[in-house]
Amino acid sequence: MTGFRADAKVLKDEGFHMFEVGQDFAKAVMELQTQLTAKEKGTTPPWGDDDMGEKFGVVYEGLRDGMFEAMGSLAERLAGMGMKFGEMGLRHEQGELAEDEYYAKLTAQHEAEGGSAARGMRSV
Repeated sequence: MTGFRADAKVLKDEGFHMFEVGQDFAKAVMELQTQLTAKEKGTTPPWGDDDMGEKFGVVYEGLRDGMFEAMGSLAERLAGMGMKFGEMGLRHEQGELAEDEYYAKLTAQHEAEGGSAARGMRSV
């Protein structure tokens, strides 16, 4: 055993929380998109249809669309990180259990063969 132990429960729990953050963020993005789309409906955009309003609209729509794309991607990545943390916790837990079993088997085998006394050594 190396003496190093990861806290698998914390990894799994926090992975789940991170996944929830990603889901909540995705819902907030959808709500924002719905609200902005509702405000932009109509024959005349909220910023007007004159020359200045038209120029503003071109810039605004480009930024808005880029923001929605980036925010959606961020939501997916946050949820994905949560899933990976959860998987990491599970793998650590399985690895630790396997190492504990192996160590117990080796210790039992060593003791069955007479242990350290058979060789005139002290057990640590």
